[in-house]
Amino acid sequence: MSINLRNKIVSIGLIPIIITLIGLHFFPNTEMLGGGMAISIIMLSYNIIKMRDLNFFLLLGTLGIGTCFILRLFWGYKYVPLNTITPTVEFSLMIFAFLYYTAPEIYKDIVSKLGIRVCFSYKFETKIIIILSAIHLLILYIIKSLNHDWSEEGRFFMINVVPVSIYIICLIVNTLGIHIAAKIDFSEHNIIRIVPICNGKLFLSRINSQQSSTKKIWDIPVERNLEGTMEDCNKYAEKTVKRLLSKHIKPRIILKYNEECSCGIKNNILLFILPLKTENDINIDGQYFCFEEIENNLQNFSKNLGKELEHLKDAASLWKEYYL
Repeated sequence: MSINLRNKIVSIGLIPIIITLIGLHFFPNTEMLGGGMAISIIMLSYNIIKMRDLNFFLLLGTLGIGTCFILRLFWGYKYVPLNTITPTVEFSLMIFAFLYYTAPEIYKDIVSKLGIRVCFSYKFETKIIIILSAIHLLILYIIKSLNHDWSEEGRFFMINVVPVSIYIICLIVNTLGIHIAAKIDFSEHNIIRIVPICNGKLFLSRINSQQSSTKKIWDIPVERNLEGTMEDCNKYAEKTVKRLLSKHIKPRIILKYNEECSCGIKNNILLFILPLKTENDINIDGQYFCFEEIENNLQNFSKNLGKELEHLKDAASLWKEYYL
């Protein structure tokens, strides 16, 4: 499988973080934080609007650096004491990385609302950031508690060199991983799509088009990406449904097909139906459509839905059987 490395090297999102951590040693803190946040926001905006992607590392830089910039700009040294800016930025980045690692649904919900697909998992590199940053910050805390009198070289290394090294390690690990994946053709991800169905009609939500950030189209309301086995996907689909319904209804898979996205990743699309007893059982934004409405206005619906329509027709005709 051919790989477009320009799109594949997702760790380019780490560049604003690395630039900011290095720049804090050479430039005034507030101005450098503001510059780093501006770079992150510009790159993140381009990533979302032009590339139809949400690079987590750009989001991490925007949130982590932005938090420290706001604290320093409005509260001065109250929350970010003198000579602690680099560890503070590192701590802020670690907290947001920890949130992503422990609560990935927040990130996936943002992706879903933007109407884009993310073909990459950031969990391995995020784990590196959390572990190495936690160890480094713990060592700094212990040294400070012991009132250790260290040399200027030692202080510079621990406070300035180590944080930058952590993110350079992540960049190298991600880049090497991409090349390995390209050689062994192992870059497959699962896209889970769940559509509620009732009385022979589909429940759809209005989302941003994957081709344009300004155009709205109708599509299946639940779409999540997941790396794992088929059993993992089934469990994840059930877990996702529990968040949407007040009663327990098991989603049922009716279709599996492959699709390659523009960045070269091969996705396994898993289509689930969620058979509902009444139309009021679902509590998310959207509306029901009969198949004739969809077929007569295909331009208003997603391309994926068009591919899946015949299979959904068959499922809809057996709606009561599925529900029972």
